[in-house]
Amino acid sequence: MDIQRELALLKKEVDYEIAIYLDRVISETPYKDVFIKSAIKYFKKTILAGGKRIRPIMMYWGYIGAGGKDRSEIIKASVSIELIHAFLLMHDDIVDRDDIRHGKKTMHAKYKEHYEHFFLGDDAVHFGESIAIISGDYLYSLGNHVLFASQFEPAIIIRALNKMQDIVGLTCVGEIQDIYMEYGKKATREKIMQMYENKTARYTFDGPLKLGAILAGADDELCVKMSKFAVPLGIAFQIRDDMLGVFGSMKKTGKPVGSDIAEGKMTLLVRSAYDHASQKQKKELDRLLGNKKIGAYEVEAFQQLMIDTGAKDDVDTYMQKLIDEARSALQEMTLSQEAKEFLFALTEYLSNRDK
Repeated sequence: MDIQRELALLKKEVDYEIAIYLDRVISETPYKDVFIKSAIKYFKKTILAGGKRIRPIMMYWGYIGAGGKDRSEIIKASVSIELIHAFLLMHDDIVDRDDIRHGKKTMHAKYKEHYEHFFLGDDAVHFGESIAIISGDYLYSLGNHVLFASQFEPAIIIRALNKMQDIVGLTCVGEIQDIYMEYGKKATREKIMQMYENKTARYTFDGPLKLGAILAGADDELCVKMSKFAVPLGIAFQIRDDMLGVFGSMKKTGKPVGSDIAEGKMTLLVRSAYDHASQKQKKELDRLLGNKKIGAYEVEAFQQLMIDTGAKDDVDTYMQKLIDEARSALQEMTLSQEAKEFLFALTEYLSNRDK
């Protein structure tokens, strides 16, 4: 299977439905408010500027894998999880102080600039963050609305909406854990793994896969088995994401390399480096991690520390172990053959991605 081609085709279909839905929202905005319409148009632009659409794709294949037949309706319904994702990212960008995503200004950065252009005073940062927070809340309501208005059986929709709230709740728990660890600087490997499961695995892979299966009428037994595949895959995905945050390129990821270092993110990679570092190396890690003025020289020095301490190799090895665990669990799941083939190919692709 040409997994990149399959991903691109599904992404194109999902993007088409996102555009249609948000265009309808824009046209139906009450009171013809120009500013609100411009804000919706901008977050539509940022959503469609990039992203792999992993969550709607997982939702689609959870549905197909569990025997779902209405391909058109599940693609429309999958817009729900991508809007929820956009809501969480909009808030996450404020937390992480990220001004660029997918090569575009983030919502808070865009409206900080808007304030500076149109208003007087020193409230530009607060204005931008306020607009982004409320815009994110609006996206959350839209994501739930897409699922609520879908054409599945009412009882199934209620079950799926309940799962959606579980996904968002666990993601928020993971975000809180992430923030606390960033400031505490003393997170254990176990705590980091818990955060990865809550913040990424359940929200990016496990939850969407189950959402699709639920919409196809799957029982709880299949959903439990899905977790054994999706959780290790999701943790491996997050580990790879952390690696790209240090060793990737902005051209491919759409996010500034080194931003995680500047924010002092306590990732598994960083934890491993501290665990294996000499006293001299620990002092250097302390100096670089959380340095808000980090530049190319500091990023290069940090990269070298990840290599010299053995952290990069350690985390790579662990990531492959998780991928193997996901493969084994997938073999034991009762899914349609086409879904299994896709998920096997996706597992291989994600373990080697560079963006």
